Amino acid sequence: MGSTFGSFEIGRRALHAQQKGAQVTGQNIANANTEGYSRQLVLMKALVPPAAPGVETPPGYGVAISDIRRIKSEFYGDQIMKSTTLQNYWERVRETLDGIEIIFQEPEETGINTVLNEFFDAWQDLSVNPESHAVRLSLREQAEALTGLVRDIYGRLEELKFDVRKELQATVTQVNTLAAEIADLNKKITYLQALGKKSNELLDQRDLCLQELSKLVNIRVNQKASGSLEVLAGGCILLHDDRHFDLEIRDEGGQLAVYNEIGARLSIREGDGGIAGMLQSYNTVFPRYQGALNNLVSTLVNEVNDLHKGGYVFDGPTTGINFFTPVDPDLGAEALQFSISDEIKTDLNNIAAASQADHPGDGSNALKIARLREALIMEEGTATFHDYFRGVMADLGVEGREAERMSLAMERVMESLQEKQESISGVSLDDEMLNLVQYQHAYNAAARFLNVLDEMLGVLFSEIGS
Repeated sequence: MGSTFGSFEIGRRALHAQQKGAQVTGQNIANANTEGYSRQLVLMKALVPPAAPGVETPPGYGVAISDIRRIKSEFYGDQIMKSTTLQNYWERVRETLDGIEIIFQEPEETGINTVLNEFFDAWQDLSVNPESHAVRLSLREQAEALTGLVRDIYGRLEELKFDVRKELQATVTQVNTLAAEIADLNKKITYLQALGKKSNELLDQRDLCLQELSKLVNIRVNQKASGSLEVLAGGCILLHDDRHFDLEIRDEGGQLAVYNEIGARLSIREGDGGIAGMLQSYNTVFPRYQGALNNLVSTLVNEVNDLHKGGYVFDGPTTGINFFTPVDPDLGAEALQFSISDEIKTDLNNIAAASQADHPGDGSNALKIARLREALIMEEGTATFHDYFRGVMADLGVEGREAERMSLAMERVMESLQEKQESISGVSLDDEMLNLVQYQHAYNAAARFLNVLDEMLGVLFSEIGS
């Protein structure tokens, strides 16, 4: 290669290398705004001729492309995925808690505490005017308003819970779709690597799919020497090489769980992405607040009925009438059973305001029921009905604010990490234009070098011919 013709090879390689550099620069510029694209860098190496005894060593063999490197920080990539997982968990929990707050409407005038207070006010009024038909009618209307409101709130909580389950199913389907896409990319990347080639664009697509997947579930990624990836979710295999294992939802006695297709249950904990947030909402958050509502209703029904059955109706000695229909946990949610008894619905005179028979002006039993408002009945005798419900709503508010705080905090962390990743992997148009100018000048110089060699050969052949 020390000959004149060897110099032509040096020039040819130079043209090829600079042209490839310009092509890669053009690819970077074209994808400056492409989501998930990582800047590519052309690495060149000088070709060194082997040393041989007694042989003159040429200056070199020219240049060759050693690699087209994808500029990406694996550290920041992993941290972004972890932050994304946590942020989406808290965001999903926050959405659930916000929805529950909207349904309860506390401390608005249309909330349960306000209507419950008006219900006890109606009993107080009845204790003063036990013979008034209008007061009895008002009491029944307030009771109907209370029971109707509680049933409506519980029903809307059930609807929201059902919506969360549907969203969970859609999210699991999305996970399966992403896993299948990553498995297909694994196959293509492995095939190219077996041929001694690689596609940075395919690697970017796979990383983008992994980032989308990390929003939904906490994943652990293992890189294999073949270029393929193994992905674990919840401690169970999600995909291996070009094989993925679909996830499914199972109902285990009212509690939802996620399994893969080979029957392994995913261990999904707090913070493990959007799926964890939905499971937390369905399995824990909704039962907690629906349970609190059932507890309030059950206690209120039992306490009011116990006193009411001991009283006397307006125009007779009959006792033992329930004001509310008794609730039975075995028949379903107590809140959905919450209603006025048929005896009260059909006849206002069956409201037992008196403590003695044949005393229509006696309102002492109504007063006893009105005083339940201040009685320490809930929480093992430490709280009133109002205090108990206010405590439940306070817990809801605290949980909602905590979820919002964590969601915003993780979002800021994620944005900071993305900025750092972008400073490494992102395309700077100014830098790319500078690179383009450098490759252009190098290409022109290589072309000029070949022209000079051509002229030199022309002179040589001319001299030989003469």
